[in-house]
Amino acid sequence: MKHLISRVLAVNIEKYMSPTARKLTRNSHLIALRDGFQLSMPFIFIGCLFVPLMFPIITEPAGDGSSIWFNDILSVLRPLLLPIHQATLGAMALIVSFGVAASLGKQYALPERLSGLTGSLAFLMLSGLPQEGGMDIRYLGGAGIFTALVASFYAVEVIHFCVKRGWCINMPEDVPRITVQAFRLIIPIFVVLTSVSAFNLILKEHIGVHFPQIIEQVFRPLVLASDSLVAVLVSVFICQVLWFVGIHGSVIVTGIMNPFWMTNLLINQQAISADSPVLPHIYTASFWDFFLLIGGVGSTLPLVFLAIRSRSNQLKSIGKVALVPAIFNINEPILFGFPIIMNPLFVIPFIGVPLLNAVLVWNLTSIGILDRVVMMLPWTLPAPIGAAWAANGSINNALMTLVALTISYFCYRPFFRAHERIVLDQQQAQQ
Repeated sequence: MKHLISRVLAVNIEKYMSPTARKLTRNSHLIALRDGFQLSMPFIFIGCLFVPLMFPIITEPAGDGSSIWFNDILSVLRPLLLPIHQATLGAMALIVSFGVAASLGKQYALPERLSGLTGSLAFLMLSGLPQEGGMDIRYLGGAGIFTALVASFYAVEVIHFCVKRGWCINMPEDVPRITVQAFRLIIPIFVVLTSVSAFNLILKEHIGVHFPQIIEQVFRPLVLASDSLVAVLVSVFICQVLWFVGIHGSVIVTGIMNPFWMTNLLINQQAISADSPVLPHIYTASFWDFFLLIGGVGSTLPLVFLAIRSRSNQLKSIGKVALVPAIFNINEPILFGFPIIMNPLFVIPFIGVPLLNAVLVWNLTSIGILDRVVMMLPWTLPAPIGAAWAANGSINNALMTLVALTISYFCYRPFFRAHERIVLDQQQAQQ
């Protein structure tokens, strides 16, 4: 009966959800959103690397003088590291605006670099840079992410609109390509910048605020809602269901959640720099990567350990091949080797295990047992290291990943044993 229900669920998911999900994975704006944040990742990682040094856990002098020596080192390093931290994370929205606009321009067969630069200029103008008094510098960072997205999408859509209608200057064929592209987009870029400037004047006269301030008020309910247990469970459920039917659910979920995760992360960093006793936000990219996807989507690392000790040589071989990638949260060998994808036997633990861990980790973080994230790190870090490092060296977070791994092990174990028996029966029948 359980297997029948699982199979019916899989068939209905494939029938009703897959078409919509596949359209989303091919959506130009979602692809641009993903590419823009991926472009900013190296700068974010570099900026986050210095958080433990600028805001160390050890701040009080120890009796043996070790903390005094450590703080002396930090006092020398901080003037060197602080500008790097501010230039990377402090200008993240500007970097994202370029990446999003360049990616969308590429999909529209427009010049990437010119599209990216136009998106960046539109973002700076919307943020109030050319106006009297200048822009609030915090809008270059996390506070300006949504403005950056709006500006980038608007700029490229206007350029695309103008080019499709031939509103551009064409040059002879013997002119260098970069010159041809520059002249071709002069009129569209003029339209973008002029319209943004006119919009700013209207806002100034009738409302008296800059565009990012309006965006903050409009998106504040969404930002608050994104940092809730409901948001965690919904995003995890969607990701797992889509992966189960063979669609890269992580692309869709992370593409939608990245702006919220980044905003939450930067607010936490501002709070820690202000010596706030409790950081405001829980749900960030590192929370997703190191607590909910241990060993990859579905928290499948325990399946590797089970497979290595399996009585089936087939499963044992898959486990050995999958071990090293799974430690670094890459689990395609398990997803396609067992297989888990479209295998009704695994639908319950594959969807349920991350949801269970999410509820546990969220509640423990809410009551202060686990520490909140202040860094964004590469998702390929092993979970205990990533969870501890992202929370500024939290041992509790590292131990929690081991607890979550143990929970996952016992949840997957009965389903693995059932799958193992099926595989053994099939092998015996073939002999």
